[in-house]
Amino acid sequence: MENEMYIRKRLQVRVAIRLLAICLFGCLTGYLIFDSPYWMAGVWTSLITVGLFVEAIRFVIQSEQKLTAFLQALRQNDFAITFSENRKSDNYDLHRAFNQLNEIFKRLRSERESQHQLLQAVVENSSAPLICFEENGGEIYLINHAAKNLFQIPFLQRIDSLTRVDANLTSTLREMTDGDRVTEKLVVAGKTSILSIHAQHILFENKNLKLISIHDVSSELAAMEAETWQKLLRVLTHEISNSAIPLSTLSSYIYEMVTKANGENRRLTEEERGDVMESLKTIDQRSRSLKEFVQNFRNLNQIPEPRLEKIEATELIRESIALYTKDLEKEQIKLNMHIPEQQFIIADRNLTQQVLINLIKNALEAMSNMKDGKHLELGLTHEGHRFVQLHIRDSGQGITPDEIDQIFIPFFSTKKGGTGVGLSISKQIMQKQKGDISVQSQPGRGSVFTLSFTC
Repeated sequence: MENEMYIRKRLQVRVAIRLLAICLFGCLTGYLIFDSPYWMAGVWTSLITVGLFVEAIRFVIQSEQKLTAFLQALRQNDFAITFSENRKSDNYDLHRAFNQLNEIFKRLRSERESQHQLLQAVVENSSAPLICFEENGGEIYLINHAAKNLFQIPFLQRIDSLTRVDANLTSTLREMTDGDRVTEKLVVAGKTSILSIHAQHILFENKNLKLISIHDVSSELAAMEAETWQKLLRVLTHEISNSAIPLSTLSSYIYEMVTKANGENRRLTEEERGDVMESLKTIDQRSRSLKEFVQNFRNLNQIPEPRLEKIEATELIRESIALYTKDLEKEQIKLNMHIPEQQFIIADRNLTQQVLINLIKNALEAMSNMKDGKHLELGLTHEGHRFVQLHIRDSGQGITPDEIDQIFIPFFSTKKGGTGVGLSISKQIMQKQKGDISVQSQPGRGSVFTLSFTC
């Protein structure tokens, strides 16, 4: 900075000296010609004045020409041009400034090229498929090797060309808005992949670009599915064993009793008949329980497809709460609602109300053994511009860390006599509506269930 100030002052001084010399000799010429008998000397001073004027013009024109040549070289990205730094030259300071600027631009271009090469290397070697295209024309600006391998294509010039790979994929990529994350199934060369796709808009050189990042979640989903099946099988095994073992034991007991009586050629005693009737009663109860269990399992696979529509969340929540008004008064539960008016969500009205009723019912049951301090709170919040979250908070007994990871597994229940299907069905309903359900809980301090909707 000090060097630039020094150069600028030197240039100003050089121009000022020339102008001052022109003014001085001009005045002297006027004096000698008009107010002095030495008019011949005035002729010489006038020539000197003209020479100084021509020199000043030459200096300015030459400096302008060199500045123009320098700027033209910058415009053409030609940094090979150099200027002589002869200290005896009048343009030494200007040449030195040009050379310094030239070196700065060289360094900046070198750094930019290095950054570009680094970015290109990162993109090309990224394991995540990346595609960047112009939204209006669909021209491809960037596609890395991972994306080419995923789609089994050697090159891609326009995003519409992906219709040859998957007709729905192109429309999905075009329709995605900023921050969207969708899941798509892709079949290429007989291989099925589940893709998680994220979109982000970029403004580059006055053009609207869309950057698409893709993650193949097939292996993760397969692992999660396998884990879910293992948990489900453990629950199924537990429930079936609880019914099948007593049924087998009691049946064997009755069979042995009757066989023994027939072998002794006698009728059953009064005590034996009582044991048989009691055993048959237990068998009937366990059979009914097993039948109910099978029916609940069937209900898990019979959730209807949601009819998504734009509905007012406030009205839906108030309708669901109204069903439990008497229970709230009876249990002396304080209700707090932070629900703004005219808040709309995209959901199926009937299925969503089923979820709300189940969560409110669970919250009331979680506080049933409490004497005081019963609070039920419902609130709506925004998550970005496209999602609305409904929070249902209770002050009940809470859920232990060991149980909280299993409460959405079918037939797992923390309640005595619970079927364990309510939360599992609720999660399926929310996922079918492109939403989600999650829970946070602390034992002894209550739980918060959060429903996420698109709006």
